[in-house]
Amino acid sequence: MAEDEGIITEILAGTHALIDLDAYTANIQALRAAAPHAELMAVVKADAYGHGAVYCGHAALAAGCAWLGVARISEGLLLRSNGISAPVLVLGPPNLAEITRALDANLTLAVGSRSVLDAVLGVAAGRSSPARVHIKVDTGMHRYGFEPHEVCDLFARLQSHADIAVDGVFTHFARADERDLALTDRQVAVFSDVVASLEAAGLLPRWVHQANSAGILIGRTAGSNLVRSGIATYGLDPSDELPAGPNFTPIMTVRAPVGRRFTLPRGEGVAYGWTYVAPETEEDAVVAIGYADGLPRQLANRGWFSANGERAPIHGRVCMDQTIIGAPPGLAEGDLVTVFGPERGAMSLNDIAAIAGTNNYEIATRLMARVPRIYLQGGTPVAWEQPLLGKRGYCRS
Repeated sequence: MAEDEGIITEILAGTHALIDLDAYTANIQALRAAAPHAELMAVVKADAYGHGAVYCGHAALAAGCAWLGVARISEGLLLRSNGISAPVLVLGPPNLAEITRALDANLTLAVGSRSVLDAVLGVAAGRSSPARVHIKVDTGMHRYGFEPHEVCDLFARLQSHADIAVDGVFTHFARADERDLALTDRQVAVFSDVVASLEAAGLLPRWVHQANSAGILIGRTAGSNLVRSGIATYGLDPSDELPAGPNFTPIMTVRAPVGRRFTLPRGEGVAYGWTYVAPETEEDAVVAIGYADGLPRQLANRGWFSANGERAPIHGRVCMDQTIIGAPPGLAEGDLVTVFGPERGAMSLNDIAAIAGTNNYEIATRLMARVPRIYLQGGTPVAWEQPLLGKRGYCRS
């Protein structure tokens, strides 16, 4: 216990992320309520969109999720090596060289091309248990998946292969997070026809899924018994056109300490290039976070941190490891400022994304491994993670 307390103290004194598992659970419950007829797959790819796949994975399952989704086999292996035995679907085209490891770990593979199917069949031949797969159908994303007209014949042929078990069929929406839902509804219709054909032929698998976070929020879940959500589980908006809504709360707060407070004379500049020059003598502070931690350089002279409850503007360029802000009264060296998070006055991931010209997905996933994480329940640390050091642990009570 003393060791954990020491690690927690060290992490909280430096640059760190706080992950609110209570908010994560509430977000998952809101999604399940939006699709009560279906099970929920929590998508924890890209290290849970920067939030930490291991602890978010465990929390998602505890909140009632039936599946976890990842993009790559290596991500699924990480979950397996950290005590997660629940169903895990590898959503993307797999690394063919890793298929043996995937089957050894009982990962379910998304199969959306003949080359992947042939590779899975080759590895699965003669194994004691069949390879479990979900067949992906390309209804309009045009990224990965079989053509709709191929699917029924494909299922029929695979019935004769004892080495493969087709447990699911699914598709993915391309524009469900936009106001114009014409393409989404076209995809729904195409997928519905595929499902109807499979059902008529007696080939319908156990799991049928199409809706992502956006699809759940707009109610395109009919005919499915499984839905998938990534971005909304973390309390983030699927897009500017489709906010998650009041039932969802962002679960990550990033904080960083003040390394130095100083007086900047009138006419003097800060950081590389002196893109900010003090119009009058002022107080500034150096904060221990930069673009090597995931903070976009586009925030220079446009973004802000929250310091002592006040908006503290970023002055000058975001450096690799440090950022300079205007220091409000009372801000001292060693104090923590909020870089972003749901608290009032702080930048949100949406704010950062708007300034950087991207989306909140990219900003969340840019959080680098040297930023450790503390996981909270009831406002109390319950777990910690230091990705750069490859260490994690639960807080023993």
